This record gives sequence, structure tokens and C-alpha cells, in this order.
Amino acid sequence: MKQLFAIFLFIVTIACKGADPPKTDYALGFRRDAWLHHPVLGDPSFDLFKRYSQNPLQRGTPPLEWPVNGFYFEDPKSGNEYVYAGQYRKNYAVSTEDDITKGCIVFCSTDKGKTWQNKGSIFHDRRVFLNNEEKPISFAPDVSVVYFEDKYYLGFDYATSEFSWSGENLKHGGLAVAVSDSPEGPFTIYKKPAVSTQYFYDNPLFGKYNRCYAGTLLKTKKSWIMLFMLDSGNHFSWGLAAVSAPSPEGPWSEPVLIRSVEDAGYYPSLMEFFPAFQYKDTIYAPATSVALNRNYQSIFSVPAARVMMPDQWRLGCEGSLWHSENSENEYAGIWGQAFSGFVNQNGQFKVIFPSLDSLRNGTINLASRDWNKPCRDSGFIFTGQNGASFTAIPGSYLYPEIDASFSFYGSIAIAMNTLAPLGPNQPRADATLHPLMFTDQTRVQLSENSWFILQISPTGKPDTIGRGFLEKKRYTSLKIGYHGSETILSVDGKIVWQGILKNQKPGRVGLFAMSHSGMEIKKFAVSGKHHPGFSTWLYTEGLLNAGNNLNNWIVTKDNPLFKYGIGAVSKNDTARVKWSFKGTGFDLYAPGMPELGRAQVILNGKILTEVNLHAESPEKSKIIYSVRNLPQNKNGLVIKGIKGKIAVDCLSVYD
Repeated sequence: MKQLFAIFLFIVTIACKGADPPKTDYALGFRRDAWLHHPVLGDPSFDLFKRYSQNPLQRGTPPLEWPVNGFYFEDPKSGNEYVYAGQYRKNYAVSTEDDITKGCIVFCSTDKGKTWQNKGSIFHDRRVFLNNEEKPISFAPDVSVVYFEDKYYLGFDYATSEFSWSGENLKHGGLAVAVSDSPEGPFTIYKKPAVSTQYFYDNPLFGKYNRCYAGTLLKTKKSWIMLFMLDSGNHFSWGLAAVSAPSPEGPWSEPVLIRSVEDAGYYPSLMEFFPAFQYKDTIYAPATSVALNRNYQSIFSVPAARVMMPDQWRLGCEGSLWHSENSENEYAGIWGQAFSGFVNQNGQFKVIFPSLDSLRNGTINLASRDWNKPCRDSGFIFTGQNGASFTAIPGSYLYPEIDASFSFYGSIAIAMNTLAPLGPNQPRADATLHPLMFTDQTRVQLSENSWFILQISPTGKPDTIGRGFLEKKRYTSLKIGYHGSETILSVDGKIVWQGILKNQKPGRVGLFAMSHSGMEIKKFAVSGKHHPGFSTWLYTEGLLNAGNNLNNWIVTKDNPLFKYGIGAVSKNDTARVKWSFKGTGFDLYAPGMPELGRAQVILNGKILTEVNLHAESPEKSKIIYSVRNLPQNKNGLVIKGIKGKIAVDCLSVYD
């Protein structure tokens, strides 16, 4: 009996030694939320959208190079489909030659989107004067359509010929409603606007939201709703607001701010909403990030009957909603607005999405997916488009074993032992990865015909450990393993490098897609001893999430008082910063300075403590407040000055 037991133990021991360690495949669909999804850093997407073969439906030409906004409408009366495409000049320029009859054209399909006809302008009257405006409407590009009681009602934003992007002339715009007997127009405009920019220009909400635009007209059972965007200029934050009325002619209610960075809780920043859509009894408001890589999307929703109640809105889906493709007409990723459309009788979600081509001309494109199956069971796409992207999985690994299979274009990388801080390079539109994000890590980087192993120091000094020729195939297989103290890199079944990586430390495992690069990942299995990790978010993230104007801050570089040598000090005594984060706890860092005062630490709207940032002489940044075991994963942390100026450094967030 003892002999049999010994044999059994020997067999088990041999089997265990020969077995591969258990792997977690992060390319499986049910693990999509394990990846980092961030409005600036990037968004790996498992979505199932398929493009229409005839894309682009429209490509911009001078002088209207940017058709970058649109609305996709299914006519319940005829069954025809319509695309309303806003026609902008490049860079949203305005001109004395602008003409309302050129600002929006409509395309019609009588065969469910297979073929399209350009039906021309939806406005025919060039001399439309709205109440309280001395000049006629010269521009009305962004529209939405509602069919009700055999009429077609159009919500749209407008600018008069007095409008300009600076000074008081900014107020000569707003949102209005028009009506027609046909979805092709011509539409007759009601003279009283639903809401005018002058309302916000004279009394900016939170001292910054001073322009309304991009309205979506909606019909609930009891009311008419205009959902619209609010712009804050140099604060680079946008708000979603709404007005309501008993009829499309009004009278319209006072505006209600639905969502913005002013929210106390978790809220992803840099988001623009437009257009919204309604399906059954729910209103959906897709939002797109205006960061440089242009690949993060989210959808907010609310029961239609409660649309005017901000506390009833929910962030229903965040990330993994949309992917960009490596095609000339999608060169810049989504540009100008979010994807949006309608759900037809067959349960197909049919959407419009704009982009810029390689010559920076606007394109209008179409796609669709099953409404009830938004994501694939396995595999995802991760792209960089105009700017680089980064994402990571949870945990901290010292010796991660990685087994990946993917196709790629451009330049991509698998990162490990990553301890680099995270955050945008600047708190504004077109933000991209901060340069510090490329430090303090090991990267296996692939380009079209070569591979590299790079070790980058905390100061950013790169060391090329290995390199070689890559015979690119349709799908690349890449494995990282270990033999004793040596790391082994295999590409397509062949060992291409074996050696010792020096000074390895536990850190994140992640992915980079550089500018105009991307990858479609079929498998990304990771194993190895690991423990809960942390990410440190830079001061730029705190400024961005609060919608700060940099003119109100002194930005400092190469300052040893700050953890990474960079940070900001407020110019006023009521400054506010915010980090929206996912995690179980945090450490808040700040230096001490003679010119600083006191600040409140507020989590999800609740004041946790008051901290004193004042010091008789300068003190290096240190942890000034910590929390662990948070009851919820998504949180909004606000630091608000109450007695004196504040300094903003960084926030470490724990898995």
C-alpha cells in the first residue's frame, strides 16, 4: 500500500512539473471589462459593428471639406432610410459666404441602405430671421428628425451671419425647430428658438458653459425634448443639457444640466454627445471622446418619461462599444460626433459615424450590428488612429508568461513590468498619452518588418536588449516565457531571443498601439504569480476631469517637490480638481508650500476630510490622505480649495 501511494505521489509530481501554469485569456468577451478603458489613453473594443460596403456615403470637397456630423433616420411612414449630413468648412471655420441652404443635405435609400440618392438641401429659404436676432440664419448643420402625426419635425442648431467663434458674437446661435410634410423637406422654421446661446453667454453655468449646440429633438409620451451640448471654451469640458415643451413650438422650459464634469461621482471626461436616439421607452445618448486617438465611446441612458431628471440618468455602457478600422475613409477614427442611429424591426442597430480621410476631408459612413448582441464572444480590436493608445489588465506581475495571437499594422507593443504613471499630456481636446507613460517598463515592440525588446528606465532612457527581422504573417503568434533566470521570446513558434532582463520589478501588463497603428487580438493569455496592482494618475488627469482652464494654473516642470517632477499650483483660492477612477482605494499625493492653504477631500459628493497644504518651507510631495476598501469600484475624488491655493500632484489607485 505504501509503495502504491509513493508511485501515485511520483506521478502527480511529474505531471505537475510538466504542466503549464494556468492562464487567463483576456481576449475572451466576458473579460472585456478587465481591460483599462479610458477617454484619453484608449479603448480595446469587442464590438460587432460591420461597415456598409459603399462607405463612405459622402466625402467632403472644398469649400465644405468637413461633413463630420449627421443623423440616421428611418421613416415609419414609407420605410425609407435617410441620412442628414452636416456640411462644415475645414476646422469648423465660418465665412460670410455661409448659406443655410448649404449647411445640411439629405440622402435617401429606398432599399434599406444598399443604395443612396442625394436629395439636396433640407432648407430652401435663405432669409430666415429668428426672434431677437437682427441677422438671418446662415448656418444650420446639425439636425435630428421626429415623425409625429403625419408631420416631420426637425431639431437643429444654428448660427446667424453675425456669429463668430470669439467675443460677443459667439452668442448669435442656438437651437431651434422646423416642420415639414416630408423627411426630405423643405423645412419651415419656427421663429422662436428652443434655447439661445445668449441665455448661457450672459450667465455661464458653473462660470464656463456659455454656448449651446448639437441638439437632438425627441418625443416622449407627454413632452417634446431637446437634448443638447454645452461648450465651455478653454475649459475643454462639455455638458449634456435638456429643455422640454408641450409642443414643438414651445414654450420651452428652463435648461437642465444632465451630465458634466461637475458631477460629484464618476464621470469620464472629454466627452461630446450627439446625436441621441430613442428605442422603445428609453433614450440613449452616445458620447465620444475628443482625445487624439478618437476611439473611446460610452452610452448614457434614461427612461424616456424621466429624461428631465438628472439623477435618473445612468452610464449604461463604457468602452468596448466601437472600433476603428484600417481604412482610408476612417483615417482619423470617429470624428465630430458619436455613432448613432436607430433600431429597425429586425433588431438591427443601424448607425452613422463620421471620420476624416488621410487628406483630412470629412467622411460620412454607415455600420450596423445586432442590438441584442453588442459584443463578440472572443477577440478584440485596439487601435491608435491619430494618436497612440494604451490599455492594461489588472494585477502586478514580476514574471508574466504571455501567449498572444494577433494581426497588426503599423507599430504595436506588449508592455510588462510597467510602473509608468498614467494620464494625458494636457487637459484639453486632442490630448494624447503623457510622455511619462512610455517610461519605467519593458516592451516587446513590433513594426511591419522587425521586432525589438526595449527596457526603459524611470527617467525615460531606452536600452535595446534585442532586435531582429520579422517575417510578418496574417496572424502573429508571440510568446514570452522563462527558463530559470532567462526570459524567452518566441515569434511564430521560433525562439528569437533568450537572455536576462535586468532590474525587473512587479508591474502592469499592457498594450500600446502607436499612431495610425492597431491590432486585432484573437488570444491574449497571461499567467504567472501576481498580486493586486496600482496605477498612479498624473495631475493632468485631475485637471482634465474637472474641466479646468489652464490659464487659472501655474504648471511646473522639473520641480523636485512633485513626485514625477511635474504638477500645477492654482492661481485662486477656490480651485477644484477631480479624478474619476475605478479601484478599491487610493493614496493622494501633494507637496507643501508657503503659498498654499487648506482643501477639502470629497469622495462621491461626501466630504472625507480637510487637509492643510501649507508649509513654512517647501516640502516634497507625500501621501496626504489614503483610503482602502472602498464600497464601490467607480468613484469621483474631488480636491477643492477652501482657504488658499492648492497644488495638484498625483493619485495612486489600487485594484
